[in-house]
Amino acid sequence: MKVRRQLANPIYHHSFGAFCYRAFEVLHPRESLIPNWHIDHVCYQIEQMVVGGSEPKLVLNQPPRTLKTFIVSVCLPAWMLGRNPSARILCASYSEELAYKFSRDCRALMQSQFFREVFPRTRLNPKKNTEAEFETTRRGFRLASSVGGTLTGRGGDMLIVDDPIKANDANSELALAGADEWFHSVALTRLDSERSVVIVAMQRLHQRDLSGVLIEKRYPCIALPAVATETQTYRIAPDETYTRPVGELLQPQRDSREAMEGKQREHGSRTWAAQYQQNPTPAEGNTIKAAWLARYDFPPAERKFRRVVLSCDPAGKAGLRNDYTAITICGFDRKQIHVLHAERGHWTVMQMRERIVTLAHKWNVDLVIIEDTAVAWG
Repeated sequence: MKVRRQLANPIYHHSFGAFCYRAFEVLHPRESLIPNWHIDHVCYQIEQMVVGGSEPKLVLNQPPRTLKTFIVSVCLPAWMLGRNPSARILCASYSEELAYKFSRDCRALMQSQFFREVFPRTRLNPKKNTEAEFETTRRGFRLASSVGGTLTGRGGDMLIVDDPIKANDANSELALAGADEWFHSVALTRLDSERSVVIVAMQRLHQRDLSGVLIEKRYPCIALPAVATETQTYRIAPDETYTRPVGELLQPQRDSREAMEGKQREHGSRTWAAQYQQNPTPAEGNTIKAAWLARYDFPPAERKFRRVVLSCDPAGKAGLRNDYTAITICGFDRKQIHVLHAERGHWTVMQMRERIVTLAHKWNVDLVIIEDTAVAWG
């Protein structure tokens, strides 16, 4: 067994992905990590950044509970210091408590027998070994700070920002602007060169969160939605790719579709779109703004509309725990649209058809629009 470990050590030294899988076993001996393509893809892209095979900047957007922090805040600093004990790494999160927790996990990994066998040249300096900062005997270090904290007098060759704001501050203009200002005016100024590695990892929270700002500045981005909205191919090794089809869960062996639908209902469509799908939308919507909508108790009396339209948005399934089927009836004149009727229900296909026919006759509609759906109802 010892011989096998010695043979595997060079692999852990050179492959960041292999190192992460083994590190998970070390830090979580009672849990089992299910291998998945998204872990391989993220690790491969980060490895390419470190070895100079790609641009040294990255925005990483992943849903909660998909190993984002474990990879970038725990494993990456340890792997970097193992390969280069003189590396200087700056790490930040939205609070000191969170930043220190990530630091403790990284330090525990570096103190493990596994790490010492893979990287025998890297040892922690007992005189500089705290949760805020630990140092190697070669003067490399991992410094933990909060976003907004001071970094005066400190320099580094890698910057990792993991969750720059907390989810509760998603709509705080002060928090959004503060993270942006700290990143550009403080954190980036402490890096040694333009080739220093910069990673910002977070679940999306707002269109103008730090990820959004950097994406607009054309930072390379890996955005991994919980449910795929388009077919996309990902590089997971130098000579291997994975093609993810539309509708596939990010972690199908770990998460069920029912669980994801439950999270969507629990959090609401806007939070789901941002934190789970990495596609934040404005509070007032992308197309129709609340300020544009007038209200009335009754439609104008005896108004003659140019056209009356019934529109139906079917749900995927008819069960009580599934989304509603929605039906609206609108009257159109030259400058305005009046919503004349709206209702929703958990209907089967035949029940939906009956409602559409009844309402179409009642309102004497000119046009019926039903969104296409490939899901058959039972």
